[in-house]
Amino acid sequence: MKIIIYASQYGSTKQYADELSKRTGIEVVEYTEVRDINQYDTIVYLGPLYAGSIMGLKKTLNKIMNVQDKKLIVGTVGLADPNDKKNREEIMNGIKQQVHGCIYNKARVYFLRGAIDYSNLNLKHKTMMAFIHRKVKGMKEEEMTSEIKAVIETYGKNV
Repeated sequence: MKIIIYASQYGSTKQYADELSKRTGIEVVEYTEVRDINQYDTIVYLGPLYAGSIMGLKKTLNKIMNVQDKKLIVGTVGLADPNDKKNREEIMNGIKQQVHGCIYNKARVYFLRGAIDYSNLNLKHKTMMAFIHRKVKGMKEEEMTSEIKAVIETYGKNV
């Protein structure tokens, strides 16, 4: 059996999950609703990136037993350029810190571009983004990661 599991705060990841389900016919379930992940032999997990970690990933994938019998696919959704090698390396390091080594080694990872609409952010996330923006806007160009550049370029916009 196959399943698409997703976490989504503002809807971008849910859109990816729903579209993938539509194209493949695979059941899609929010990560908080997954009852027995071990009944599936193919598990696709899609989650948004927040401060270097993927929402719900640890809670969901670390419940998997008999990893060797599973096909694991992880899709990350974030603002930073997924074509940037350094971004991909940082994301992979974040995944490595969230899941058991056997899961990390088994998973195929894909990097997807997310979206942000500042008018829809909750107070906590607006405050966090304002803090980050203030902190990084004075940095020298050569010190900036592409993730920091993305924050500066998209701050206050609907992207």
